[in-house]
Amino acid sequence: MELLVSIIPDQREQQRIAFIKNAGWEGAAVEALPVDASARCYFRLSKGDETKIVMDAPPGIAEPVAVFAKVGRHLLSCGVSTPVIHREDIENGFLLLEDFGDNTYAKLLNAGWDEEKLYELAVDVLVTMHSSEKLAQIDMPPYDLAFLIKEALIMADWYVPSIKGEALSLEARQAYVSAWCQVFKSLPLLPTTLVLRDFHIDNLMILNGREGVASCGLLDFQTAVLGAAPYDLMSLVEDARRDIDEGLRTRMIDRYLKAMEIDRDSDVGKVFMSWYYALSAQRHAKVLGLFTRLYSRDQKDAYLKHVTRVSSLMDSSLQNNILEPVKSWFDRYFPDFVVELKAETIDQEKVMKSAALTEGFPVSLP
Repeated sequence: MELLVSIIPDQREQQRIAFIKNAGWEGAAVEALPVDASARCYFRLSKGDETKIVMDAPPGIAEPVAVFAKVGRHLLSCGVSTPVIHREDIENGFLLLEDFGDNTYAKLLNAGWDEEKLYELAVDVLVTMHSSEKLAQIDMPPYDLAFLIKEALIMADWYVPSIKGEALSLEARQAYVSAWCQVFKSLPLLPTTLVLRDFHIDNLMILNGREGVASCGLLDFQTAVLGAAPYDLMSLVEDARRDIDEGLRTRMIDRYLKAMEIDRDSDVGKVFMSWYYALSAQRHAKVLGLFTRLYSRDQKDAYLKHVTRVSSLMDSSLQNNILEPVKSWFDRYFPDFVVELKAETIDQEKVMKSAALTEGFPVSLP
Protein backbone atom coordinates (compact mmCIF):
# COMPACT_ATOMS: atom_id res chain seq x y z
CA MET A 1 0.00 0.00 0.00
CA GLU A 2 1.15 3.60 -0.53
CA LEU A 3 2.61 5.45 2.44
CA LEU A 4 0.46 8.44 3.28
CA VAL A 5 1.87 11.18 5.51
CA SER A 6 -0.59 13.45 7.27
CA ILE A 7 -0.18 17.21 7.28
CA ILE A 8 -1.80 19.94 9.32
CA PRO A 9 -3.56 22.38 6.93
CA ASP A 10 -2.84 25.50 9.01
CA GLN A 11 0.82 24.57 9.32
CA ARG A 12 1.09 23.94 5.58
CA GLU A 13 -0.52 27.30 4.86
CA GLN A 14 2.03 29.06 7.07
CA GLN A 15 4.85 27.31 5.23
CA ARG A 16 3.38 28.44 1.92
CA ILE A 17 3.01 32.03 3.13
CA ALA A 18 6.64 32.01 4.26
CA PHE A 19 7.77 30.68 0.87
CA ILE A 20 5.82 33.39 -0.96
CA LYS A 21 7.35 36.06 1.28
CA ASN A 22 10.89 34.76 0.84
CA ALA A 23 10.33 34.68 -2.94
CA GLY A 24 9.60 38.43 -2.88
CA TRP A 25 5.87 38.12 -3.47
CA GLU A 26 4.56 39.19 -0.08
CA GLY A 27 1.31 41.12 -0.47
CA ALA A 28 0.42 39.47 -3.77
CA ALA A 29 -3.15 38.40 -4.41
CA VAL A 30 -3.37 34.62 -4.02
CA GLU A 31 -5.86 32.54 -6.03
CA ALA A 32 -6.24 28.81 -5.46
CA LEU A 33 -6.43 26.95 -8.78
CA PRO A 34 -8.62 23.87 -9.41
CA VAL A 35 -7.16 20.62 -8.11
CA ASP A 36 -6.54 17.51 -10.20
CA ALA A 37 -6.12 13.82 -9.41
CA SER A 38 -2.73 14.34 -7.76
CA ALA A 39 -1.83 15.43 -4.23
CA ARG A 40 -0.35 18.69 -5.49
CA CYS A 41 -2.13 22.03 -5.42
CA TYR A 42 -1.43 25.29 -7.20
CA PHE A 43 -1.88 29.00 -6.45
CA ARG A 44 -1.67 31.98 -8.78
CA LEU A 45 0.08 35.06 -7.38
CA SER A 46 -0.77 38.45 -8.86
CA LYS A 47 0.95 41.83 -8.48
CA GLY A 48 -0.22 44.38 -10.98
CA ASP A 49 0.20 42.83 -14.42
CA GLU A 50 2.72 40.24 -13.25
CA THR A 51 1.75 36.72 -12.20
CA LYS A 52 3.50 33.58 -10.99
CA ILE A 53 2.37 30.08 -9.98
CA VAL A 54 3.16 28.38 -6.67
CA MET A 55 3.33 24.59 -6.78
CA ASP A 56 2.56 23.15 -3.35
CA ALA A 57 3.59 19.48 -3.17
CA PRO A 58 3.65 18.27 0.45
CA PRO A 59 6.69 16.01 1.03
CA GLY A 60 5.77 12.38 1.60
CA ILE A 61 2.38 12.84 -0.08
CA ALA A 62 2.99 14.37 -3.52
CA GLU A 63 5.76 13.66 -6.00
CA PRO A 64 9.00 15.44 -4.98
CA VAL A 65 9.35 18.89 -6.51
CA ALA A 66 13.04 18.17 -7.10
CA VAL A 67 12.02 15.71 -9.82
CA PHE A 68 9.70 18.25 -11.46
CA ALA A 69 12.54 20.79 -11.47
CA LYS A 70 15.05 18.29 -12.84
CA VAL A 71 12.84 17.04 -15.67
CA GLY A 72 11.48 20.50 -16.50
CA ARG A 73 14.92 21.99 -16.95
CA HIS A 74 16.01 18.99 -19.00
CA LEU A 75 13.01 19.30 -21.34
CA LEU A 76 13.73 23.01 -21.79
CA SER A 77 17.25 22.11 -22.88
CA CYS A 78 15.73 19.71 -25.45
CA GLY A 79 13.77 22.49 -27.14
CA VAL A 80 10.27 22.28 -25.65
CA SER A 81 8.44 24.71 -23.36
CA THR A 82 8.15 23.97 -19.65
CA PRO A 83 7.60 26.56 -16.90
CA VAL A 84 10.73 28.45 -15.87
CA ILE A 85 11.46 27.90 -12.18
CA HIS A 86 12.05 31.20 -10.40
CA ARG A 87 12.51 29.92 -6.85
CA GLU A 88 12.49 26.53 -5.14
CA ASP A 89 12.22 25.11 -1.64
CA ILE A 90 12.93 21.45 -2.24
CA GLU A 91 12.86 20.44 1.41
CA ASN A 92 9.36 21.79 2.03
CA GLY A 93 7.94 21.02 -1.43
CA PHE A 94 7.40 24.45 -3.01
CA LEU A 95 8.26 25.89 -6.43
CA LEU A 96 7.64 29.37 -7.84
CA LEU A 97 6.91 28.89 -11.53
CA GLU A 98 6.36 30.87 -14.70
CA ASP A 99 2.62 31.32 -15.26
CA PHE A 100 1.57 29.67 -18.52
CA GLY A 101 -1.93 31.13 -18.26
CA ASP A 102 -5.23 29.27 -18.60
CA ASN A 103 -5.30 28.09 -22.21
CA THR A 104 -5.13 24.35 -21.70
CA TYR A 105 -5.86 22.13 -24.66
CA ALA A 106 -8.94 20.84 -22.83
CA LYS A 107 -10.33 24.35 -22.42
CA LEU A 108 -9.55 25.38 -25.99
CA LEU A 109 -11.08 22.25 -27.50
CA ASN A 110 -14.24 22.84 -25.49
CA ALA A 111 -14.27 26.40 -26.84
CA GLY A 112 -14.20 25.16 -30.43
CA TRP A 113 -10.56 25.57 -31.39
CA ASP A 114 -9.30 23.62 -34.40
CA GLU A 115 -8.82 20.09 -33.09
CA GLU A 116 -6.58 19.00 -35.97
CA LYS A 117 -4.14 21.88 -35.53
CA LEU A 118 -3.89 21.44 -31.76
CA TYR A 119 -3.13 17.74 -32.07
CA GLU A 120 -0.67 18.35 -34.90
CA LEU A 121 1.21 20.79 -32.68
CA ALA A 122 1.28 18.28 -29.82
CA VAL A 123 2.64 15.58 -32.15
CA ASP A 124 5.30 18.02 -33.36
CA VAL A 125 6.34 18.56 -29.73
CA LEU A 126 6.86 14.80 -29.38
CA VAL A 127 8.86 14.75 -32.61
CA THR A 128 11.09 17.57 -31.31
CA MET A 129 11.62 15.70 -28.04
CA HIS A 130 12.30 12.34 -29.63
CA SER A 131 14.63 13.86 -32.23
CA SER A 132 16.85 15.30 -29.50
CA GLU A 133 19.96 13.25 -28.76
CA LYS A 134 19.90 14.73 -25.25
CA LEU A 135 16.41 13.54 -24.31
CA ALA A 136 17.43 10.16 -22.88
CA GLN A 137 20.50 11.62 -21.17
CA ILE A 138 18.86 12.00 -17.76
CA ASP A 139 18.86 9.75 -14.72
CA MET A 140 15.28 8.57 -14.24
CA PRO A 141 13.72 5.23 -13.29
CA PRO A 142 13.47 2.64 -16.07
CA TYR A 143 10.04 1.77 -17.40
CA ASP A 144 10.96 -1.88 -17.14
CA LEU A 145 8.88 -5.05 -16.96
CA ALA A 146 8.43 -4.88 -13.19
CA PHE A 147 7.20 -1.26 -13.42
CA LEU A 148 4.80 -2.05 -16.27
CA ILE A 149 3.34 -5.00 -14.37
CA LYS A 150 3.03 -3.00 -11.15
CA GLU A 151 0.91 -0.43 -12.99
CA ALA A 152 -1.23 -3.03 -14.79
CA LEU A 153 -2.00 -4.60 -11.41
CA ILE A 154 -3.80 -1.46 -10.27
CA MET A 155 -6.68 -2.60 -12.44
CA ALA A 156 -6.63 -6.09 -10.95
CA ASP A 157 -6.57 -4.80 -7.38
CA TRP A 158 -9.09 -1.94 -7.65
CA TYR A 159 -11.21 -2.13 -10.81
CA VAL A 160 -11.97 -5.84 -10.64
CA PRO A 161 -13.50 -5.75 -7.11
CA SER A 162 -15.41 -2.59 -8.04
CA ILE A 163 -17.20 -4.63 -10.73
CA LYS A 164 -17.21 -8.18 -9.36
CA GLY A 165 -17.62 -7.31 -5.69
CA GLU A 166 -14.71 -9.52 -4.68
CA ALA A 167 -10.95 -9.76 -5.06
CA LEU A 168 -9.20 -11.88 -7.65
CA SER A 169 -7.93 -15.20 -6.41
CA LEU A 170 -4.18 -15.59 -6.05
CA GLU A 171 -4.24 -17.97 -9.03
CA ALA A 172 -6.11 -15.51 -11.26
CA ARG A 173 -3.90 -12.61 -10.23
CA GLN A 174 -0.73 -14.54 -10.99
CA ALA A 175 -2.19 -15.62 -14.34
CA TYR A 176 -2.83 -11.93 -15.07
CA VAL A 177 0.81 -11.10 -14.32
CA SER A 178 2.02 -13.99 -16.47
CA ALA A 179 -0.12 -12.89 -19.42
CA TRP A 180 1.31 -9.36 -19.36
CA CYS A 181 4.84 -10.72 -19.02
CA GLN A 182 4.29 -12.91 -22.06
CA VAL A 183 3.21 -9.87 -24.09
CA PHE A 184 6.08 -7.58 -23.16
CA LYS A 185 8.74 -10.28 -23.36
CA SER A 186 7.63 -11.02 -26.92
CA LEU A 187 8.33 -7.46 -28.09
CA PRO A 188 11.66 -6.59 -29.74
CA LEU A 189 13.51 -3.85 -27.88
CA LEU A 190 13.15 -0.21 -28.91
CA PRO A 191 15.66 2.55 -28.20
CA THR A 192 15.12 4.06 -24.75
CA THR A 193 13.88 7.62 -24.45
CA LEU A 194 12.31 9.88 -21.82
CA VAL A 195 8.62 9.04 -21.42
CA LEU A 196 6.46 11.68 -19.70
CA ARG A 197 3.52 9.26 -19.08
CA ASP A 198 0.94 12.08 -18.83
CA PHE A 199 1.11 13.65 -22.27
CA HIS A 200 -2.54 14.57 -22.91
CA ILE A 201 -4.83 17.56 -23.32
CA ASP A 202 -5.08 18.45 -19.62
CA ASN A 203 -1.31 18.91 -19.45
CA LEU A 204 -0.76 20.80 -22.71
CA MET A 205 -1.26 24.56 -23.19
CA ILE A 206 -1.13 27.19 -25.89
CA LEU A 207 1.28 29.97 -24.93
CA ASN A 208 0.67 33.47 -26.24
CA GLY A 209 3.53 35.23 -27.99
CA ARG A 210 5.38 32.06 -29.03
CA GLU A 211 5.56 30.31 -32.35
CA GLY A 212 5.92 26.76 -33.58
CA VAL A 213 6.66 23.99 -31.10
CA ALA A 214 7.54 26.58 -28.45
CA SER A 215 3.91 27.72 -28.42
CA CYS A 216 2.87 24.43 -26.76
CA GLY A 217 3.58 24.37 -23.04
CA LEU A 218 4.03 21.17 -21.00
CA LEU A 219 2.67 21.14 -17.45
CA ASP A 220 3.06 17.69 -15.90
CA PHE A 221 6.13 15.51 -16.24
CA GLN A 222 7.50 14.68 -12.78
CA THR A 223 6.58 11.00 -13.10
CA ALA A 224 8.74 10.67 -16.23
CA VAL A 225 10.66 7.44 -16.81
CA LEU A 226 13.06 5.99 -19.37
CA GLY A 227 11.08 3.77 -21.69
CA ALA A 228 9.62 3.27 -25.17
CA ALA A 229 8.73 6.23 -27.40
CA PRO A 230 5.23 5.04 -28.48
CA TYR A 231 3.84 5.61 -24.97
CA ASP A 232 3.42 9.40 -25.07
CA LEU A 233 2.02 9.38 -28.61
CA MET A 234 -0.48 6.75 -27.49
CA SER A 235 -1.49 8.66 -24.35
CA LEU A 236 -2.18 11.73 -26.50
CA VAL A 237 -4.43 10.03 -29.06
CA GLU A 238 -6.10 7.48 -26.74
CA ASP A 239 -7.15 10.00 -24.11
CA ALA A 240 -8.98 8.63 -21.08
CA ARG A 241 -10.95 11.86 -20.70
CA ARG A 242 -12.00 12.63 -24.26
CA ASP A 243 -13.42 10.83 -27.29
CA ILE A 244 -11.09 11.00 -30.27
CA ASP A 245 -12.16 10.11 -33.80
CA GLU A 246 -10.37 7.09 -35.24
CA GLY A 247 -9.47 9.10 -38.34
CA LEU A 248 -7.77 11.79 -36.28
CA ARG A 249 -5.92 9.14 -34.28
CA THR A 250 -4.61 7.51 -37.47
CA ARG A 251 -3.55 10.84 -38.98
CA MET A 252 -1.62 11.82 -35.87
CA ILE A 253 0.17 8.47 -35.69
CA ASP A 254 1.05 8.80 -39.38
CA ARG A 255 2.26 12.37 -38.85
CA TYR A 256 4.59 11.24 -36.09
CA LEU A 257 5.91 8.26 -38.04
CA LYS A 258 6.54 10.35 -41.15
CA ALA A 259 8.39 13.04 -39.18
CA MET A 260 10.51 10.39 -37.48
CA GLU A 261 11.15 8.74 -40.89
CA ILE A 262 9.51 5.47 -39.87
CA ASP A 263 7.63 3.45 -42.49
CA ARG A 264 4.61 1.89 -40.76
CA ASP A 265 4.94 -1.22 -42.97
CA SER A 266 8.65 -1.69 -42.32
CA ASP A 267 10.06 -3.95 -39.61
CA VAL A 268 10.80 -0.89 -37.48
CA GLY A 269 7.28 0.44 -38.03
CA LYS A 270 5.71 -2.89 -37.10
CA VAL A 271 7.74 -3.07 -33.89
CA PHE A 272 6.78 0.51 -33.05
CA MET A 273 3.08 -0.21 -33.51
CA SER A 274 3.27 -3.47 -31.56
CA TRP A 275 4.68 -1.52 -28.62
CA TYR A 276 1.98 1.11 -29.18
CA TYR A 277 -0.84 -1.44 -28.81
CA ALA A 278 0.74 -3.23 -25.86
CA LEU A 279 1.36 0.03 -24.03
CA SER A 280 -2.14 1.28 -24.80
CA ALA A 281 -3.72 -1.79 -23.21
CA GLN A 282 -1.38 -1.49 -20.22
CA ARG A 283 -2.14 2.19 -19.73
CA HIS A 284 -5.89 1.69 -19.98
CA ALA A 285 -5.67 -1.11 -17.40
CA LYS A 286 -3.74 1.20 -15.08
CA VAL A 287 -6.16 4.07 -15.58
CA LEU A 288 -9.22 1.89 -14.89
CA GLY A 289 -7.63 0.98 -11.58
CA LEU A 290 -6.63 4.56 -10.79
CA PHE A 291 -10.08 5.99 -11.51
CA THR A 292 -11.81 3.44 -9.30
CA ARG A 293 -9.18 3.87 -6.59
CA LEU A 294 -9.73 7.63 -6.64
CA TYR A 295 -13.37 6.97 -5.80
CA SER A 296 -13.05 4.08 -3.34
CA ARG A 297 -10.03 5.35 -1.43
CA ASP A 298 -9.93 9.12 -2.01
CA GLN A 299 -13.67 9.90 -2.37
CA LYS A 300 -13.16 11.54 -5.81
CA ASP A 301 -16.00 10.45 -8.08
CA ALA A 302 -15.36 12.82 -11.02
CA TYR A 303 -13.35 10.20 -12.89
CA LEU A 304 -15.94 7.42 -12.88
CA LYS A 305 -17.69 9.00 -15.87
CA HIS A 306 -14.66 8.11 -17.99
CA VAL A 307 -14.64 4.39 -17.14
CA THR A 308 -16.77 3.28 -20.09
CA ARG A 309 -14.54 5.13 -22.54
CA VAL A 310 -11.35 3.69 -21.04
CA SER A 311 -12.66 0.13 -20.85
CA SER A 312 -13.80 0.41 -24.49
CA LEU A 313 -10.37 1.69 -25.53
CA MET A 314 -8.79 -1.23 -23.73
CA ASP A 315 -11.14 -3.68 -25.40
CA SER A 316 -10.10 -2.25 -28.76
CA SER A 317 -6.40 -2.58 -27.90
CA LEU A 318 -6.87 -6.21 -26.87
CA GLN A 319 -8.02 -7.10 -30.39
CA ASN A 320 -4.44 -6.70 -31.64
CA ASN A 321 -2.65 -10.03 -32.01
CA ILE A 322 0.22 -8.96 -29.78
CA LEU A 323 -2.22 -8.84 -26.84
CA GLU A 324 -3.57 -12.37 -27.30
CA PRO A 325 -2.31 -13.68 -23.91
CA VAL A 326 -3.96 -10.81 -22.03
CA LYS A 327 -7.15 -11.06 -24.07
CA SER A 328 -7.33 -14.77 -23.22
CA TRP A 329 -7.02 -13.89 -19.55
CA PHE A 330 -9.93 -11.45 -19.78
CA ASP A 331 -12.02 -13.97 -21.72
CA ARG A 332 -11.52 -16.48 -18.92
CA TYR A 333 -11.52 -14.43 -15.73
CA PHE A 334 -13.17 -11.08 -16.49
CA PRO A 335 -15.10 -11.09 -19.80
CA ASP A 336 -17.55 -8.32 -18.84
CA PHE A 337 -15.00 -5.61 -18.05
CA VAL A 338 -16.47 -2.99 -20.41
CA VAL A 339 -19.09 -1.29 -18.23
CA GLU A 340 -20.64 1.98 -17.20
CA LEU A 341 -19.50 2.28 -13.60
CA LYS A 342 -21.54 4.40 -11.20
CA ALA A 343 -20.78 5.39 -7.63
CA GLU A 344 -23.94 3.82 -6.26
CA THR A 345 -22.94 0.39 -7.59
CA ILE A 346 -19.54 0.37 -5.83
CA ASP A 347 -19.19 -0.96 -2.30
CA GLN A 348 -16.26 1.21 -1.23
CA GLU A 349 -15.59 -0.67 1.98
CA LYS A 350 -15.51 -4.01 0.19
CA VAL A 351 -13.22 -2.65 -2.52
CA MET A 352 -10.83 -1.24 0.09
CA LYS A 353 -10.69 -4.58 1.90
CA SER A 354 -10.14 -6.45 -1.37
CA ALA A 355 -7.35 -4.11 -2.42
CA ALA A 356 -5.68 -4.37 0.98
CA LEU A 357 -5.67 -8.14 0.54
CA THR A 358 -4.53 -8.51 -3.06
CA GLU A 359 -1.95 -5.71 -3.06
CA GLY A 360 -0.11 -7.78 -0.49
CA PHE A 361 -0.01 -10.88 -2.71
CA PRO A 362 3.51 -11.83 -3.84
CA VAL A 363 4.13 -11.30 -7.56
CA SER A 364 6.30 -13.67 -9.55
CA LEU A 365 7.56 -12.43 -12.92
CA PRO A 366 8.06 -15.49 -15.15
